[in-house]
Amino acid sequence: MRSLALVISYVLHPLWMPLIVFLLLWSVDPWLRLQPAMMVYVLSILLINAIAPAISLYVLHRRGALSDLEASQRQERWVPFLVVMFYQLLGYYALTRPGVFLPKEVLSLIFAMILALALAMLMTRWIKVSMHLLAQGGALGAWWSFDLLHGLGMADFLPIGFAVAGTVGWSRMRLGVHTPGELALGFLLGYAVVRSVVELGVVL
Repeated sequence: MRSLALVISYVLHPLWMPLIVFLLLWSVDPWLRLQPAMMVYVLSILLINAIAPAISLYVLHRRGALSDLEASQRQERWVPFLVVMFYQLLGYYALTRPGVFLPKEVLSLIFAMILALALAMLMTRWIKVSMHLLAQGGALGAWWSFDLLHGLGMADFLPIGFAVAGTVGWSRMRLGVHTPGELALGFLLGYAVVRSVVELGVVL
């Protein structure tokens, strides 16, 4: 069962979730398909923001800055937080430079990811917020928001999102990385931030 938990944790890793969510939304949302070239550009930014931090964190682990790739020690978690935040801010800059015109919902989604990460980083001083469940909550919040804003009629699929989040939560507990409280906090934070930011259209 531990092997299964590891597979789930790596397949649905927080670094991959923005890319997965965007691909899912792009596949079902006709509003996003109106600008294929721009969506490919967003996809490339999200892909870089998944691969580059993963490489950086691996290098830090090899050099001893992280005791493990899970960053299971709360005192060490500021390192991956800052690394991921650095790449996300670079990505946000690339998406807001002159000549790039994104739908506001997409830009709000990217900003919401950054905001959720920043809040989780601040909270890490007191509690080890689950990044896996932060990503799962954010994914569900994004799906719900785009469904409401664009009338996608995808509400029947929301229970699947909860089931996936629950499965990821089980994997993190099975690996002994997080407590139920840390998992719940991560999910609620990700869901609340992403859904409110996207539906309000908040951007920098």
